[in-house]
Amino acid sequence: MPKISVITPSVRPEGLKLVEKALKRQTFRDFEFIPQGKTRENKEGEYWTIYSDYNEAIKKSKGELIISWQDHTFAKPDTLERFWNHYQNDKHAIVSAIGNKYQDENFIVQTWQDPRQRSDQGSFYECNFNDIEINLASFPREAFYAVGGFDEFFNAYSSLCGLDVLARLLIIGGWKFYLDQTINSYSTEHGRMANWEENLPFGAGGAWEKKLQEYRINPKLNYLT
Repeated sequence: MPKISVITPSVRPEGLKLVEKALKRQTFRDFEFIPQGKTRENKEGEYWTIYSDYNEAIKKSKGELIISWQDHTFAKPDTLERFWNHYQNDKHAIVSAIGNKYQDENFIVQTWQDPRQRSDQGSFYECNFNDIEINLASFPREAFYAVGGFDEFFNAYSSLCGLDVLARLLIIGGWKFYLDQTINSYSTEHGRMANWEENLPFGAGGAWEKKLQEYRINPKLNYLT
């Protein structure tokens, strides 16, 4: 059994190239790679069924530590090793990397800077649950099963980047959230699905707020059973 499962939900084959390039260079070799993805049609066009894809990848995974790694994203050779060391130190740690966006894979022209980068906290520190960026983050496999996976209700909306899972882990308690500023990701610009901004579930009385109320009553769902 591999120690780590790297999962990359993606409907863009070209987006896997940077991930595969980074994984080939990893110093930590005891891992499996699970790309997973599909789209569905609706009246507004194609949408990525990201929550179902994450759940399917988790169910396929064999590693005790799961790394969520976004497509179109590169990271340094010690990335998996650092995540594994954090897990060895604390089996209930959920750890996020930081990362900026670039025009292309030369990583010279920066198009977006991660607002979580801070100089007053040190390189590794406990953070709020909503500071975890699922584009590159580590989760004990047990954590996903503790809350029953991603809420597939949100397949109908643009991505929440795993906020539903993180909120439910906070509700059930016993999990810790950290940022490691020494683990950097380098993502290339790759656009978003059509009507992204209009299809977000946020806003007073919106879908996200209603779901939060439901989670406080029942934080564990049944998508991984």
